[in-house]
Amino acid sequence: MEQEGPWESMRAEQENGELLSEDERTEASKDPREEEQQGNVKEARSEKCSDRFLHCLSQVPCGSLIAWIILLVGLGGLTGGLLIGAQKTRDMLANDEFLWFIEYTLIGVVVSMFVIGTLLLCVGHISTEPTSRHVFQSTKKNICAQGLNIFLMIFCYILGFSWMVASVVLAVPVYLLSLLYFVDFTTTQADGKLVKCINLVHYGLEKQEFCGADFQNFEREGKQLIVSYIAALVSSILIAISLIHFMIAISANLAHLRNSRVATLNAYDDDMANSKLVADTTM
Repeated sequence: MEQEGPWESMRAEQENGELLSEDERTEASKDPREEEQQGNVKEARSEKCSDRFLHCLSQVPCGSLIAWIILLVGLGGLTGGLLIGAQKTRDMLANDEFLWFIEYTLIGVVVSMFVIGTLLLCVGHISTEPTSRHVFQSTKKNICAQGLNIFLMIFCYILGFSWMVASVVLAVPVYLLSLLYFVDFTTTQADGKLVKCINLVHYGLEKQEFCGADFQNFEREGKQLIVSYIAALVSSILIAISLIHFMIAISANLAHLRNSRVATLNAYDDDMANSKLVADTTM
């Protein structure tokens, strides 16, 4: 005679008191061990908020994104600094034709750099390690991705050098305006009076001289104007730094693409070796 298990005896004790309904029978027939296993599976599958946040963060190209933000900050500062600086320079020199090309040049440069920076951000996103596995999964696509990143790295190198040159050019007005703080412009006139004068032809500009009260106004406006050119200079340096940051991100993505291609080729070689072993064994 077989012995009753603990679950069968518990069910018999329940049925001795009263008849069980269908739901109660179903609950009584369930194995608590199965419920514990299902609970463990649910707990294992449930992800915490921090895990989801880290998973989403792993899909973001942080290096390229930071470089793109620095680029936008630099473009904004450059636009404001040069526009305000050019307008104040015209007012200070009483010459409406001075730096007439700066607005048109600035529009073209800012729009072009914004488009180039966005393109670099997009390429950086699809070339990042988690995303590149899905986008460049084949060998040919991986080689094309490497060629694209190499081209963008060379392009960023040329742009970075150009913006360094632009920073040097923007440092010239900052240097000239800083002379108002350090140089004594006092001169002696023909009648023996000491007066402060400045002749712009000595600084590579048109022949224009400011003396006395005109020099005081020129000095006051020049000291206010230097802030705009300093902002433009700092913004130009930020743009150059952002391009260097882009080159670092592209170099890292290029290394990941090469490593993934080498890993794919090694895996393919291992599969071929295993297939040859199976074929030899079969023979």
